[in-house]
Amino acid sequence: MNFNRVLIIYNPKSGRFSEKKLSYILSYFKYRNIASDTLNIIENCIEKENIVNFYDTVLVAGGDGSLNYVINNLVFTDIPIAHIPMGTVNLFALENKTPYNLRKALDEIIYEYKPVKMNLGKANDRFFFAMAGIGLDAFIVKNMEEKIRQNKKRIYNNLIKYISYIFNIIKLTKNYKFCGLSLEVTDSGFADGVKQGAKQIIVSNIQYYGGPFKVFPCNSPLNEKFNIRLVKNASNRTDVIFSILKSLTFYTKYSDNPDFYIKAGKMRITSSDPSKNEYIFYQCDGELAGTLPVEIEKVMNAITMLVNPDLFL
Repeated sequence: MNFNRVLIIYNPKSGRFSEKKLSYILSYFKYRNIASDTLNIIENCIEKENIVNFYDTVLVAGGDGSLNYVINNLVFTDIPIAHIPMGTVNLFALENKTPYNLRKALDEIIYEYKPVKMNLGKANDRFFFAMAGIGLDAFIVKNMEEKIRQNKKRIYNNLIKYISYIFNIIKLTKNYKFCGLSLEVTDSGFADGVKQGAKQIIVSNIQYYGGPFKVFPCNSPLNEKFNIRLVKNASNRTDVIFSILKSLTFYTKYSDNPDFYIKAGKMRITSSDPSKNEYIFYQCDGELAGTLPVEIEKVMNAITMLVNPDLFL
């Protein structure tokens, strides 16, 4: 595709971001006679109409949360969005096999990637590209966001930041109280419509979850249905961790077991005890999104992404 004017939307608080990297991106486009502007999403709002009318491509320099924010503002437009991975985890970059080397990533985006219409998830009013999590992981996201707001010192080393992130997760989950969840599949023709007893539910639109872990190896944002992981028989963090490890190690054994995995395009998730709905959180792409109940559905052809053609075409 032709690149004439590019908008670089960046998050200065992303784990791998630096002003030096942003300067390199601007120099990269200037050298190739491609006009480019920047937008700091911490300081500025995204004006959808202006972006669609003035730019032919948007580059998001940030993590999954930054990409989620941009997608929610540019959903149902035809402007292609590319992702330059600068977050801590970068699930979309893993899915798309985007290089972490900045020069290689820009070269592939400009010279190799193609625009493709992708399907998104929608949880109540919030769109997501990667996944929605209900239960423990959303509780972790909520508390991690509060810790980040309170911590004025930024960690620049991404490995140290990731280790610190895992350490804080272990601490946060110590006193988490697991509640039963009810998942009602509302797809037409779904035989067993209600699933009871899960303590954690992951509704995934891609292969990866929580890092470089293929919990859903047969999944794709081009599919019509989500892959859904039900974590049952969990009363503490060890049970949940063991369940996720079991997903990674024995996926082929459990993938056809409806007690562990189901596929659906539309559902409603509540607490088994409705009085506890307001205490159970859900997250989208690692960003806190709200409390139960939540209605989740697959939205077809909702966003245009610049992607690796070997993977999505």
